[in-house]
Amino acid sequence: MKQKSKYWWVILLRGILFLLLAFYVFSNPIDSLVGLAIYIGISLMISGVLLIFTSLASKNINGDWGWQLAEGVFDILFSLVLLSSPGITAATLPFVVGIWVMVYGIILFVGSFQSKSSGGEFSWVNLFGGVLTVIVGYLITNNLLVGALALTYWIGFGFLISGILNLNIGLKLKS
Repeated sequence: MKQKSKYWWVILLRGILFLLLAFYVFSNPIDSLVGLAIYIGISLMISGVLLIFTSLASKNINGDWGWQLAEGVFDILFSLVLLSSPGITAATLPFVVGIWVMVYGIILFVGSFQSKSSGGEFSWVNLFGGVLTVIVGYLITNNLLVGALALTYWIGFGFLISGILNLNIGLKLKS
């Protein structure tokens, strides 16, 4: 994506949403996971809608718009799962979020090659971010016995990485 995008602010907004989510997780680690599940569900619903809008609106200039569309659909489907049964979701939230973080990392990783093949300049950021995000997701899903407090911090760290990456991409799309 060498061209500017007039929808850079959508990716920037998505990054801000993820950073707010990370701040919430870090500042309220003992809070009920039910509230966190609902907040994550709402945030992912908004994120999915924004990604679908951006991917379709910029498909003529964005070589990896299909990956953004897939990620948007995945975010919406995942948000519906979280919001449909918050009580059950709270009990399984660390595992479910770990899976989501790993899938998001895989999408970033694979998308980095698509971005590179279409002349993009963010391929190394997405490649590194994708690998790091998959690692964080793996750690979340494989450390379920360490306690909800530690898991909340891992979840917050995953959202922090996602927020920073989206802010970076949004700002690069602007310039």
